[in-house]
Amino acid sequence: MDEADVPTQRAQTRQDARLPQADVDQGRAGGHPIASGEGSPAPVGVTTGPTGRRRPGVDPVRSRETFVQLRRSRCKGSGGPVSVSFVARPDWDRPQVAYAVSRKVGNAVRRNLVRRRMRAIVSERALDLPAGAYVVRSGRGGPELEFNGLKVAMSQALEEATSRSPARAAR
Repeated sequence: MDEADVPTQRAQTRQDARLPQADVDQGRAGGHPIASGEGSPAPVGVTTGPTGRRRPGVDPVRSRETFVQLRRSRCKGSGGPVSVSFVARPDWDRPQVAYAVSRKVGNAVRRNLVRRRMRAIVSERALDLPAGAYVVRSGRGGPELEFNGLKVAMSQALEEATSRSPARAAR
């Protein structure tokens, strides 16, 4: 290539659209240019809690005082490998639930499986549960139970724990 063949001016760059114009969503606004110094745009939605997800009718137990009360509670129930501790709190509008799965249950995959199943069962029963704090524990036999077996064991433990509650006995 000779020097005479090289252009002296820079070629103009051209950006092609990633998608053909026919495939672009016409209802969606294009990129909104923001002048420097204006910051980020306003948030689109508001999240609840740190994860942004909230289970229907159930909140997690977060207070240290609540965990202390649960440890001292005499309202306990068990069914198979599942045990439940309960503290009645009629002033709350929703139940708060914590899950404890021992390492004796198995590796992390098995423990998480049991925890997910327990969360699903509690979510199904959330509207029937009295307001208060719960700790749902699973022992060694938790992973061996199928979902329906775990559901029966948890229902039995929840019923036994809430029936021993002084607030429930007063009704």
